[in-house]
Amino acid sequence: MKQTVLARGICSVSYLSKIENNQTSPSEEVLELIFERLELDVPLYFDFSYQVEKVKEEIRGILKEAILNRNDHEKRKDIVKYVNHPAVKQSKTLYITLMVTLARFGMMPGGETRYVTEVGWLVDQLDKDDELRYALIKALQTFQQNEKQTAFDLVEKLNEQLPSSGIPDWEVADIRYIMGGLYYKFTDNIQAIENVKFALNYFQENFCLERIVECHLIIGLSYKRRKRYSESLSHYQKAIKVISATNLKNYYGMLYNNMGEIYSLLGDQDKALQYFIESFEYKIDVRSKLYSVLSLIEVNSTQKNTDGVLEWLDVGYDLMGKESSIEEFQHHFDIYLNHFKEKNVNNLVISLKKAVAYFESHDEYMYTKKYALWLAKVLRENGKYKLSTEYYEKVIAIMSQSE
Repeated sequence: MKQTVLARGICSVSYLSKIENNQTSPSEEVLELIFERLELDVPLYFDFSYQVEKVKEEIRGILKEAILNRNDHEKRKDIVKYVNHPAVKQSKTLYITLMVTLARFGMMPGGETRYVTEVGWLVDQLDKDDELRYALIKALQTFQQNEKQTAFDLVEKLNEQLPSSGIPDWEVADIRYIMGGLYYKFTDNIQAIENVKFALNYFQENFCLERIVECHLIIGLSYKRRKRYSESLSHYQKAIKVISATNLKNYYGMLYNNMGEIYSLLGDQDKALQYFIESFEYKIDVRSKLYSVLSLIEVNSTQKNTDGVLEWLDVGYDLMGKESSIEEFQHHFDIYLNHFKEKNVNNLVISLKKAVAYFESHDEYMYTKKYALWLAKVLRENGKYKLSTEYYEKVIAIMSQSE
């Protein structure tokens, strides 16, 4: 039957097309006339709540696929289509589900954060589970905005209330993973390990391979902070084992770099050097390569290998010419350049002061401590005892805060 025949005397052809394409919901009178003309016996008083639940399952299913398999770029297109879905427009519950889901997508790389704001307007209408989902999203957003106390309070709320929620296991695993990552940023390493291990159990049971690798990385970093180096290495090696059986080769560079750091801390500089070089070879992204270059410079510096330091400095400066927003590496490299090549104490002091100020302003306490200690020693050696003491005190303060 042609559209013109079906629509005649009932509705316009364009309106019929909208019905067929699920762009509008017709009235019962229009439905009844269409069913009569098609000689179909279809009950008019169907349960709208069934349609709502069906669409809700579809929306949640898209988010699940995006989260567990890390294909959010592809799934983001699928989820945006629901903004104009008739059921979403007619059901407040479904609309809230979609907005919360879009807000979660908004916190993924390349996402639109405007949906986080829109959910904020609905916060008094959220149920308990959606309140917790929103708390996670806000924790991520406020942390990125450097409102760390607010972010920490939200994570603590999640830690307390999540066990009694009705949120499904797959989503709880993702939430625990993110909480673990934030606890790591807050330097609460025990909570970081506990939350990420919780997530790891689910990801392992459900063969979410990329998520398994991510979990081992954070747990390894947390154990490193606690100076439990053998346990840190164990988790990195488990991640390597997963990668070797998959196509997740892009993680090799990061893992080898982290393993190199552990061996450097253990005093095995030769093995550290080996892993750092492998890390550099596997990495493609310029910024990632620069991290490996920095590690190679640090190892050669520890070994007092001036030629090695200068060789990798040349590589580093060359790479910096191909990347923007790399101020941190400029600070790192200038220090080693002044120390090993220029051998100019005044320039070294200037570069160290700039580095301490920069890394302190960016809450990079590891490098703030390292360069403040280096600066204090240089100042002391050159008779500037008062200024030297100030930087020693800064180091002590950072160590106390860390403890």
